[in-house]
Amino acid sequence: MNDLITLQAEDLTSVPVTDSMGNMTYKHESLADLSLYDDHCQIGKAPLEAHVPYVQHDVEFSEPRPLPGFSALFNKATGQPLPTRPVPDTYKLVPHNELFAIQNVSILDSDLPVGDLEVIDRLYDGGLRAHRTVMFHGLDGRVANIRDRVVARMDIFNSVDQSWSFQVFSGAYRDLCRNTLVFGGQKAYHQKRKHTSGLSPEALVGKATMGLEFWQDNKDQMDLWQRSPMTKDAFAAVLADTICKKNTEAAKAGQGNPVNEKLMSYLLHRYIEDQRELGDTMWTAFNALTHWSTHVSDIWIGDDGKERKTSTKGSRKHMVQRQRETMVRDLVSSDIWTDFELGRGAA
Repeated sequence: MNDLITLQAEDLTSVPVTDSMGNMTYKHESLADLSLYDDHCQIGKAPLEAHVPYVQHDVEFSEPRPLPGFSALFNKATGQPLPTRPVPDTYKLVPHNELFAIQNVSILDSDLPVGDLEVIDRLYDGGLRAHRTVMFHGLDGRVANIRDRVVARMDIFNSVDQSWSFQVFSGAYRDLCRNTLVFGGQKAYHQKRKHTSGLSPEALVGKATMGLEFWQDNKDQMDLWQRSPMTKDAFAAVLADTICKKNTEAAKAGQGNPVNEKLMSYLLHRYIEDQRELGDTMWTAFNALTHWSTHVSDIWIGDDGKERKTSTKGSRKHMVQRQRETMVRDLVSSDIWTDFELGRGAA
C-alpha cells in the first residue's frame, strides 16, 4: 500500500464510508472524535494456545498448551480475533485509538491553531492499519513557488500487525506516499520507527507537533537550518564546546575528561535517530537538542547495550526542562552555532 495519498474533495465525506475492499474513511472536524477507532477497532493482545496432538490407546487426541512468547490480536470492539500472524512479546502494540488520543493531547497542549481543523481518519484491512490526517486550516504556507499555497498538516500511519512501521509527518505539503518516495511539500518533521520495545509514540508525536509550532513561528529559521549542513562529527564538536563541556576544576586544569560523555552519547544517539529522515543538517541537530530538553525522562540503549535514563531519580520535570531549555537556547544563539548558519562551520 505505497500509493500516493492525496486529498481530493470527491474522496471526503462527513460520515464514515466503507469502500468495496472494506476500508473505512471518515472526515470530521474534531480531534476528540475517535469514534471510527472506538467503534470499529480497539486492538488488544490475547494469549495463544497450540493444540498438540498425541495418541492414547490408538486414538488421536489434541491437548491445548500455552504458546509463550507470542500473542494473538483481537478486536475489543467486535470481540473477534484478527486474521493475522501472532505477534512476539518484543513487538510493541500501539492501538490506533490510544495513539491518536496521545496526538490529541500533544496538539491541544501546543500553540497550534485548532479552531479550524479538518480530520480524516482511515482504517485499512479490517483495522490492521490506520492513517489519520489533521489539516490546520489556520496555518498555511508556500511550497515550490510563491503562488503554490498549502495547508499545514500532520499525518500518522500505524499498524498493529507488523506490516507498517510507525510513521509521522508534519509540515506544509499537499501529498505523500507511505513509502516516503513521494513527498509534495516541506517537512517540519518526519520519523519512521519499527514497533520495538524502544518505540515512544509520545516522543515522536510530540516532536512532530513541536516541528509544526516552530515552522509556524520561525519558517525562515527552519528553512535555513534545513539547508545548512552539520554532520554528526561536527555536531559532536559543537556539543563538546557547549552543552557537554565540563566546568570542573580538574577539567579546567587538564587533569580530567573535559566532556560529559554520557550526555554526548545520548545527544549523538538522538542525532542518528533523526538523521535517517532529516539528513546531516542543523535541523537534525536542533531536533536532537529539543528532544533532550523536552523529554527529560527518556530511556535509551547505550553503546554498551545497557539501558540508560536521561534524568536522575527524584528530579522535578519542570525544573529540569527549564534548565535544559535555557542551555539549548544559549547554544543556538552562540557564535559557534551562528558560524554554521553562515556557512563558516566545519560541517
